[in-house]
Amino acid sequence: MDIFCKVTPYGLVPLYDTDLDMKKRLKVGRIVKCRVSNPRNYEFHKKFFALVRLTFDNLPTPLAEYWNVRSEEDMLRRFKRDLGYFTSTLNERGEREIEYQSISFASMEQHEFERFYDQCIDLVLHQYIKGIDKEDLINEIERFK
Repeated sequence: MDIFCKVTPYGLVPLYDTDLDMKKRLKVGRIVKCRVSNPRNYEFHKKFFALVRLTFDNLPTPLAEYWNVRSEEDMLRRFKRDLGYFTSTLNERGEREIEYQSISFASMEQHEFERFYDQCIDLVLHQYIKGIDKEDLINEIERFK
């Protein structure tokens, strides 16, 4: 059973009525195992994909052609590749296969996703679109999402 709770000075308090109902089913004094995670923020997720779209739309043509970036999905894969969010193996024919790490809600908690986002911002500023100020980029992302 997973329930969403808010941390208070008095302990964890169920966030939604359904979570409270599930908590009420637990008997007082009973020992239970809890899993604590930091759920993803959907607004932050939208902000990240605004960064992907903005980068794709403004990627210099020579880089887009050299890296074969033809879509936002290609741009996301390029972020993951350049930041090392992938594994590389050789198949039975000796060909290199790349598997990119998932950034889905189920695969990455909020703090991990925020770190990935910050790394992407730095990557865009230092390797993809040079000459733009970090504050200007962040403001543009906010307007774009």
